[in-house]
Amino acid sequence: MTIELTLSGMSCGGCAASLQKALLAQPAVTSAKVDFASNQAVIESELSKAELIALIEAQGFGAS
Repeated sequence: MTIELTLSGMSCGGCAASLQKALLAQPAVTSAKVDFASNQAVIESELSKAELIALIEAQGFGAS
């Protein structure tokens, strides 16, 4: 399923790239697009929204 999240805590494009790479490293994540300019993430995954938020928070960012 496709899940859209609003992100917080990113200070640069490198943060977005790092988060996108971490999400894509998860076997249950099919695709992930993290946009620093809009603080949005669009993720295609078998994981629930809560599980994705937990993954993002583990990387040091916020999500809702």
